[in-house]
Parts: sequence; C-alpha cells; structure tokens
Amino acid sequence: MNNNALFHGSRRQNRRSQGFTLLEILIALFIFTILSVILVAALRSVINSQSRTEAKAERLRNLQVALLIFSRDVAQSVDRPILNASGKEEGAFVGNPRGFSFTHAGFANPTGVPARSALQRTGYVFRDEGLFRLTWPVLDQAPETRTGVRRLLSGVQGARFQYLDAEGKFQDNWPLDGGDALQPLPRGVRIYLNLADWGEMTQFYMIPAQGNQNPQPAGKPAGASSTDSRPSGGKQEGRDS
Repeated sequence: MNNNALFHGSRRQNRRSQGFTLLEILIALFIFTILSVILVAALRSVINSQSRTEAKAERLRNLQVALLIFSRDVAQSVDRPILNASGKEEGAFVGNPRGFSFTHAGFANPTGVPARSALQRTGYVFRDEGLFRLTWPVLDQAPETRTGVRRLLSGVQGARFQYLDAEGKFQDNWPLDGGDALQPLPRGVRIYLNLADWGEMTQFYMIPAQGNQNPQPAGKPAGASSTDSRPSGGKQEGRDS
C-alpha cells in the first residue's frame, strides 16, 4: 500500500518536471503573434501620423516664408523705371494676371560692395504648378544679363494677381490702359492662390510708397540718389478667404 502511494506520487512529480506540452507552447506562440501584430500596427500608425504632421508643418513653413518674402518685396516698391535687355524702357511696375515685375528697395549688400544700389528688379510669376521669384543683378540690363529663378512655392494649382488703383478698384493689368504717369505704382497687390492641399486663399499687400517718391529716369546710375538706399516703411495687410 505504501509502495503504491510512493509510486503514484513519483509519477505525478515527474510529470510536473517535464515542462510544457506542445499544445501549451503553440497556444503561447499564437498569443504572442497576435500581440506582436497589434503592437506593430500601432507603432506603424504612430510613425505615419508623425510623418504626416511633419510634412504639413514643413508645408506651412514654406508657405509662410514665400508670403513673407513676397510681402517684403511688394511693400518696398519704388518708382524707378528700368531699361530691359532689349534696351527699351520698362515701367517701375508692370503686371498682368499671371505675374508682375517691379523695382523695390531693401536689396542687401552684406559684403559692402561700393557703389552698388540698394534697389533691385524682381518679378513673380505663376507657371508649372509653382510660384517663382525672378531677380536681376542690375536694374538697367544688358543683353547678356542673366535672370535668377527661384521656386518659392510648389503644389500651386492656380494663381492670379490684381492691382489696386487710386480709385480703389482692382485691375488685372498694370500700368493702366493709356499709361497713368501720375500713378506709376499701384496702391496694393492682391494674390489669389489655389493650393493642391489647402484649397484657395487670398492675400492683399499695400504699397506705402506709391506716389510718394520722386521718379528716377531709366538709365540713371544706380545709387546716384539717396532715395535708392532708403527702404519704404509701411504695413502689410493680409486676409485669408
């Protein structure tokens, strides 16, 4: 009797010391696999969400920088006609619905190049689903003068420019028909943008210097007048539609 009890007791102890059965291992692996799939999916979702957030933040920064450069250039517009590469005189501000070119102050001279004007000829144009900034190294150009091109904004499905006249009306072209010599600069510029990801938006920028500066004839040496190096002050107005 005692021997039988000892025998059965030893068998139960041996079973406990043998470890897990194959079925128990399979069940554990199945549970681990399910948990791994759930954790990987959650991690992937977090990574994708972070990537989308960073992409939108970068897009917003690019838009802000583009509009800041645009507003600073437009706000410092001055009445200084130029000679284009063909040798013909071009107005201080020339525009149409798809773009415009103008002369503005505030051209930095960090290296202190002597006898260099603080004025610059700049243009903005919509093409190839982008907003481009055009610059020229001199005001009065020669045939070999090269144009600098910089894409300020991508993903632009549409853009349109309008120009505010003295009567408070927006015009699609500048200068006005007949050439208003008394108003070489518009009072402001309105830009419509249709962005692929954010839809339509509108910004309006005033030109404080319009009609307040003495015009310089095209071909006059840059920097000959003290008004060349004095940027025009003023405020920027912007509104989103």
